[in-house]
Amino acid sequence: MKRKWSPSLETGSTRHGSSGNKFEVFLSFRGPDTRTNFTDFLYHTLLDKGISVFIDNQGIDVGEEIGPEIFQAIDDSKICIPIFSKDYASSSWCLRELEHMMQHSKINKLEVLPIFYGVEPSDVKLETGVYKDALTSHKKERGVEIVQRWEEALKEVTKIKGWNTKNEGHGKLARLIAQKVLLKLKEPYVHVSDHLVGMDESVNEVVHLLNVESKDVRLIGIWGMGGIGKSTLAKVVYRKLSANFESQSFISNIREASNGSGLLNVQRQLISDIIGDIGVEVLG
Repeated sequence: MKRKWSPSLETGSTRHGSSGNKFEVFLSFRGPDTRTNFTDFLYHTLLDKGISVFIDNQGIDVGEEIGPEIFQAIDDSKICIPIFSKDYASSSWCLRELEHMMQHSKINKLEVLPIFYGVEPSDVKLETGVYKDALTSHKKERGVEIVQRWEEALKEVTKIKGWNTKNEGHGKLARLIAQKVLLKLKEPYVHVSDHLVGMDESVNEVVHLLNVESKDVRLIGIWGMGGIGKSTLAKVVYRKLSANFESQSFISNIREASNGSGLLNVQRQLISDIIGDIGVEVLG
């Protein structure tokens, strides 16, 4: 029978509702492995940071099929966090969630941030028997074509840098993950065309000049005639480096925005982006 929506499908409240997503984080996990330990710790850490989280606290009984509300929750989220544990791949429920989130990440702004709990990326990549044996068992019931899609999703997710719980305490790791999620949620969406040609060299040059690993303050000016791609270059560099900082701001069209009293609005936006809404007022 199919799963139906119930109060056991929990979400946390949020202070970041401007993203337009119903949920900010979707947690995918194998219940018996992590529900009462790491997943619970991470869930409450995210809630404490004011992050809206979708978590299925009901689990799934033998023979049940994943319901459409789970797929909808993934679609409605901004970030998906699959927690790969030893028996994650034994659950067709978990594998279907992963397949859906990886497909969705290719066509939307969904981000996938993997966690490796008691397994290595090589296990998830099917280079060992930990997950490979489970997928072999699935082929008998689900068929080769479906399992092949799951294999592709597992291999694809290992290309994303994630976290390994092997050498970190749960409390410290949960805080690190929550901090990363907050940074991702604070990033303003900066549209950049998918069809950029000859941009990599210029981006690498600006990134080298900025040298974000240094403790210096760097100011880079990009000069040239109109229409040659200065703004696009700035956007690409911003998207490449913004996750390295606790606070960031991207303000385009400064000249137009600062005409007349607009300069005050630019200053207010800059301060708000960097230090948040803490009651600081910029007076003209």
